[in-house]
Amino acid sequence: MFKTLTILLMFLMLSGTVQATSLWGEGLDLYGDQRASQAGDLVTVLIMEQNKATQQADTSTSQQLGISLDPGVFLSDLFGGLSPEYEDQAGAMGTTSRSGTVVGQITVEVVEVLPNGNFRVEGVKGILVNGELEEIFLQGVIRPADICGDNTVESNRVADVSLEYKGRGVIAAKQRPSFLEWILNWIF
Repeated sequence: MFKTLTILLMFLMLSGTVQATSLWGEGLDLYGDQRASQAGDLVTVLIMEQNKATQQADTSTSQQLGISLDPGVFLSDLFGGLSPEYEDQAGAMGTTSRSGTVVGQITVEVVEVLPNGNFRVEGVKGILVNGELEEIFLQGVIRPADICGDNTVESNRVADVSLEYKGRGVIAAKQRPSFLEWILNWIF
């Protein structure tokens, strides 16, 4: 038994130092809050915008002017019983309706922490589909309290939001009027 203990002690002394390493890497806290908290952090905005506006207007105006002269008055004898009348009527009806829906996700960067603790965020997302570039731009202000535990926030919780969705490519170019169409529409 003494021999076994001696061999074990010699083995431990010659083996050197042992270091333990983590499976998860440096700086990753598995139990801490992963929500954005400072400039440079990322937040995913869940875009679910549905807007609809309708405006309707009806206008009606009327105007009348009439002159009637009785027989026996000197002027009526002179002009043969002239009784001029004037009438002006105008009416207008109009309806404007517009609706739009944008659904998607965009990960934005916290570019500034405001003095009140809110985050000013900006981000752009570009997707190329069949030669058409679809781009989503988002800017706004997010309250830290509105950020969920999975580091997402709904777009209706973004203040001062500027959301732009546009496309570039052959199809988008064909949907714009040509220069000749633009001139004809301007003239007529």
